[in-house]
Amino acid sequence: MTYQLGSKKISTLAFALAVNIAGFASTISLANAADIFTPKTVVELFTSQGCSSCPPADEALTELIKDKNYLGLAYHVDYWDYIGWKDTFGSPEFTKRQRSYSRAMNERQIYTPQAIINGRSHMNGAYGDKIKSTAQNYIQSGESLTVPIIVVENAGRLSVTIKAQDTYKDATLYAVYFEPEEVVDIKRGENAGKKVTYTNIVRKIEMLGMTGENGLHAEFSLADVKAKGFKNYALILQSKNTDMTPSAIIGASVITNL
Repeated sequence: MTYQLGSKKISTLAFALAVNIAGFASTISLANAADIFTPKTVVELFTSQGCSSCPPADEALTELIKDKNYLGLAYHVDYWDYIGWKDTFGSPEFTKRQRSYSRAMNERQIYTPQAIINGRSHMNGAYGDKIKSTAQNYIQSGESLTVPIIVVENAGRLSVTIKAQDTYKDATLYAVYFEPEEVVDIKRGENAGKKVTYTNIVRKIEMLGMTGENGLHAEFSLADVKAKGFKNYALILQSKNTDMTPSAIIGASVITNL
């Protein structure tokens, strides 16, 4: 039933990584062991533990993220909680994000499971092969992740720089904190009796800043990042429409195992 409604292991004390992917370089330096990768595509899956049609999409996301060309993020919405099971990862903030996408894409309804590819298009989240082919089309046309995010660590602080560029002057940089995997034993609702494995579960999203005529430069404490209780996060640069709804995701970098 379908309901309506873009790695490398580093073990030294400091590192500098320069990666050329999709025509740009992303430079990252951190003062502890971490896994770093720069994806070519960002796939946002809107899902719910209370949705009987969602487990195939959750499985598709798990398979998708085995390829580091893809950053897959699972946003658990809360609007199916009323049918018998409260999603343990659900958040009204994620439902709000999905509704914003719906307005941006001129859709009358939202649904689960829904996959948003690079903030540009959507489809059923269980269609793994279609998601990949759509992603490849964006890459080949030069409309995928094209803006570099430069991250440098110095004296316990992270410095994030995005150089000025003409195409997207008012893009927003987000930090998206996520858990890599968790198994949930669902007791009630449409998935009652199932144990479902969820991956890259988004738990928190924060706005770090916006690009301007001079690009973007921001600094924050690495200790503060760790204090949030998450070891994995993604930096996502996303443009917006004139009505402030989300538009194309144009850059991303992922830091895990902090």
